[in-house]
Amino acid sequence: MKKIIRDLTPPLLWRALGKIKSSLGKSEIKEWEYVPEGWAARDNNPKIKGWNVDSVLSAYKVNWASFTQNLAGTSPFGFSPESSSTERTNLMFQNIIMIYAYALALASRHKHSISLLDWGGAIGHYYPISQKLIPDLKIDYHCKDVPVLAEYGGSLFPDAHFYSDESCLEQEYDLIFASGSLQYTQDWAELIAKFAQATKGYLFVTRFPVVEKSPSFVIVQRPYQYGYDTEYIGGCVNRQEFINTAENNSLTLVREFIAQESPYVHNAPEQPKYYGFLFKKSD
Repeated sequence: MKKIIRDLTPPLLWRALGKIKSSLGKSEIKEWEYVPEGWAARDNNPKIKGWNVDSVLSAYKVNWASFTQNLAGTSPFGFSPESSSTERTNLMFQNIIMIYAYALALASRHKHSISLLDWGGAIGHYYPISQKLIPDLKIDYHCKDVPVLAEYGGSLFPDAHFYSDESCLEQEYDLIFASGSLQYTQDWAELIAKFAQATKGYLFVTRFPVVEKSPSFVIVQRPYQYGYDTEYIGGCVNRQEFINTAENNSLTLVREFIAQESPYVHNAPEQPKYYGFLFKKSD
């Protein structure tokens, strides 16, 4: 596993990682860990800086050339937008993109153009991915993320719309897409209600950690091995509670997906599984 991570990490970020590890001391870093105090840890731990940090943007910038190279041509979609590796045959990464393709295809059925909100879409990776998946589809692309990422994304794609606040939810979309992002919102149920109001078609929540038996709980990720000098906390949500919340907001479950491999969370009451959930707005 360590070798795989090393191969997927660019030299510049690997050197930065070494410095970060040194600053953290010699104790083993648990990348994923249960947080008993819940969301309050966000205010009590200075290492939990969230996503709005320069090191995250720097990593995306370093990886951008590899991302655009991987996207070109006719090679498989087996790559990660967040990696500098030119390896294109990773089954998990291909699965992540292809289940999104399924959602995009349903949302655009019988349409020449669609409006898309990419919630937590970083600097807009899924704009060109979407264009590659369905080349003749015109996409009115909207992306919401933290200020440092949204600002840079706007400079990459001047024809798209980037937001660092919730003003993007003041209009309707054919598809709202939240990949690996909903879990970072403490009141995710309220956000689901807002998504339901803002979609006139589909909502696709994916790469979302759920548990079957336990009540929802909070975990922390320490992503130093990817060059991110930050930590962030997020929720592992009870699957049935999540589905019930969506259905109570006039969203009908169309399909569940196994989104990706699930990391091991130290000391967790239950090991989460990363699922995708495609909902359709009820008539």
